[in-house]
Amino acid sequence: MIDKKALGQRIKAIRLRLGLTMEEFIERIDNKPGRGRSGTVNNWETGKNAPNKQRLKKIAELGGVSVEYLINGSRLSVANIKKLAKKIEREDQLTNEEISQVNEALLDTKIFSKTLSDSTNQKAKTKLKKQQQIINKYPLNPFDRDLYADLVALFNLLRLEGSERQYVSFSTLINFMFRIANGTMKYDKDDILPNVDKLLSSFPIKDSNKSK
Repeated sequence: MIDKKALGQRIKAIRLRLGLTMEEFIERIDNKPGRGRSGTVNNWETGKNAPNKQRLKKIAELGGVSVEYLINGSRLSVANIKKLAKKIEREDQLTNEEISQVNEALLDTKIFSKTLSDSTNQKAKTKLKKQQQIINKYPLNPFDRDLYADLVALFNLLRLEGSERQYVSFSTLINFMFRIANGTMKYDKDDILPNVDKLLSSFPIKDSNKSK
């Protein structure tokens, strides 16, 4: 049985990689005007429907992948991917099958990256919503509000004007502090203090372009 949602993700990744709108994509597949037919592609990409065999073959050709990959996903092992990477690095001639495998690996990476990004974004939204609910239930007093404002101001100062190294040090430190506070990580001064020192010794904030 075909996993239509996963198939849709692979079709969408191919379309986006080609830089085509849905109408342009269906036009390339059917070789006839695609105006008003974007709904067909949308149904594929959202997993509502799957293309027929003829269209699957054309989509695979456009993406430089195999029909089997479109239906079942990549079955390349890590060892095979490393082997391909070495051949590319040596600029060896690749077979048509190997070229397809490279395209499949690149598409999988893009799909995974997008999925991870969406998942992280959703988790962040959930966390922010929960914290806002706490603030609504227990309003900040003037001192709490000032501390909260300073923390956000420091975050934005580092994010917008600090160097990449300063921002990474700050992010690492905040992550450590949060995990220690909620009991998911044991305090180890040999691990924490160097990060504190690294961040504080880098102040004042320097322009990121000048400090790199």
